[in-house]
Amino acid sequence: MHLLFLDESGRIGQDGLFTLGGIAVRDADWHELRRRWLDTLAAHDWPAEREVKWHGIRTGEVPPALADAVVAALAVAPFTCFVVLLDCEAGAELPEFFGSTEQTYGTALMFVTERFHHLLDAEDDVGLIVADSRHREDDDSLRRFFGALTETGTPYVQLDRIVEGLFLGPSHLSVGLQCADLVVGITAAAERGSGLARGYLRKLMPRFAVHPATGDLEGVGLKRFPEAVPRPRGESRLF
Repeated sequence: MHLLFLDESGRIGQDGLFTLGGIAVRDADWHELRRRWLDTLAAHDWPAEREVKWHGIRTGEVPPALADAVVAALAVAPFTCFVVLLDCEAGAELPEFFGSTEQTYGTALMFVTERFHHLLDAEDDVGLIVADSRHREDDDSLRRFFGALTETGTPYVQLDRIVEGLFLGPSHLSVGLQCADLVVGITAAAERGSGLARGYLRKLMPRFAVHPATGDLEGVGLKRFPEAVPRPRGESRLF
């Protein structure tokens, strides 16, 4: 079995860029990932129960030496990254995908779930999806949407390898969700032009899924939608 830990970056309706994604881990690799994470925190005297998230790195709450060490550990960790970047400004012309907050989130979730399902298909495996819990009403809405998505499938994929519904939990109790937060937060910040994030993302790139035949990253481990809009605007793209 594979576990996909999901997190998001950006606020729909308040931010031009919304990002959803995370890390897919084989059940057999979970203990190795957890060991790497806890060993890194212990080496820097950081309490295991205290979160390490991108916001803390960006604001300096997480010491730079610890941030560097955590990213270095993730760069060789046993997981696969999938991140979807939605340009909500360009998406205003595509109401079927961006017509409401729920539709926008659903568009991102659809793309991520499709890519996770392709991984499961290639591995002849099944998978669970775990997301960071938000507010109760948001969680209930997300569960309903995901239930309908897995029942009917997407326009391109029948999601018959996804086990049951969406599982939601608090990130401070989950190593997987904190790893997802870092991957998604770093990717989103790099897309916005952050030099710190761009440096970290270069180290994480080997963990992103690529096409098995062509080795392409775009559209596989990293999905931009609409694809025609480059980010960060006015700058060269990192990948």
